[in-house]
Amino acid sequence: MKILILGGTRFVGRHVARLLIQRGAEVTLLHRGVTGEPIDGAVSLTGDRGRPDGLDAIEERRFDAVVDMSAYFSQWTREAADRLTGRVSHYVFISSGAVYRPNAELPWPESTPFGPIPIWGQYGREKVASEEILWRAQADGRFAVTSFRFPFILGPGNFADRESFVIGRLAARRPVLLPGGGTALNQFVYAEDVGRAIVAALERPDRAGGEAYNCTYAKPITNRGWVELCADVLGIEANLVEIDEAELGVSSPTVDLANIVFPYPPEHYVLDGSKLTRELGVEMTTPNRRMIQEYAAWWEALERKPELRPYQRENAALAALGLPTI
Repeated sequence: MKILILGGTRFVGRHVARLLIQRGAEVTLLHRGVTGEPIDGAVSLTGDRGRPDGLDAIEERRFDAVVDMSAYFSQWTREAADRLTGRVSHYVFISSGAVYRPNAELPWPESTPFGPIPIWGQYGREKVASEEILWRAQADGRFAVTSFRFPFILGPGNFADRESFVIGRLAARRPVLLPGGGTALNQFVYAEDVGRAIVAALERPDRAGGEAYNCTYAKPITNRGWVELCADVLGIEANLVEIDEAELGVSSPTVDLANIVFPYPPEHYVLDGSKLTRELGVEMTTPNRRMIQEYAAWWEALERKPELRPYQRENAALAALGLPTI
């Protein structure tokens, strides 16, 4: 099996690449050469999808499948689909549960209509547009498509400021602000489990081709419960402060990961992942506590802990509450 991974040098991509190599696949990575160390056993090509020549390093190579992990914009998806038509038979796309139109009945299955979720703004719109491009390409007979839709992916090496946001503040004995009181349900999945799911789809294109799969640990948890679980794992008493973002003048209509108050939205976001187990026999088994334990162990082992990232909205809320800013 010859697999091209667009991205793949950090976090989830590394799990996918290593697992494929262990299973005897020929793996080629196309990446910018900016983040992540080389992966033993993989061919490395350099290309920046933000540039007109970003995919040129692929040249005339052919693959059984591509795993697109770096399509941040739908135009990048369109360019990759055009470039790889006739060169791959299976296009595995890393999407998001943000493509769904919110529904009061939880959890959301794969049949939930496209939205996207308003709070995810441009990110959600780009994921919807990317999926629409790929489903049209499949309808035109260019390749089979498998779309994976995730909630929040956790694990050691996570470059998003999620576990690090909460664990860093707890360890520094700082308050953790909880918009909406932390009552919103959110859902998580472990990076290693995600790797297993993607590889299962690559090994079963006859079954996975043409399908979308939610990929998540089954049990959601409130934002408050997740912080309390982090504190319990660390053996630290959490200083939780419930806030109303609107009252404090720090509300935002969309999630801006560069300017947050808390790393997860104050709205319910719960997916039904049973189809993945039913059809591909893969279950996301790592529970919430173990996800946090694995990250905390990795974080504790770092010789130099990363500094807390300051955020304008969080600091404005802290200042309004008379609490020390970062």
